[in-house]
Amino acid sequence: MKTATLFIRTIIGILLVLVSLAYFFNLMPDLSTSGDFKAFQLGLISSVYLMPMVKAIELLCGISYLTGKYVTLSNIVVLPVSINILFINFFLNPNGIPLALFVFLGNLFLIYSYWKNYKSLFKA
Repeated sequence: MKTATLFIRTIIGILLVLVSLAYFFNLMPDLSTSGDFKAFQLGLISSVYLMPMVKAIELLCGISYLTGKYVTLSNIVVLPVSINILFINFFLNPNGIPLALFVFLGNLFLIYSYWKNYKSLFKA
């Protein structure tokens, strides 16, 4: 279990760090999109603050996963991001579903792995 947790945590951490750095330093070309996904993407870009905030959260959580510090907190903070990544790809960009599903299920696996840290949150 420890090996699987370390593996998943490292892969997701690398993925989150690389995607956020690519956003901040414009390392990837803009993907050609169309239809509803393009309209959604333009709305995110037009909001000015939302994408930088999400990418900053991804960067901080990715660093946390890679260093192994504050992983319990990062699991909770990145959960809404991973849910949105999954839903965006499910409804608007079906080509990205495998990667989105990996991030979401990996996040759930990490929450399960660190469940002992969350138990006190669910006590009355």
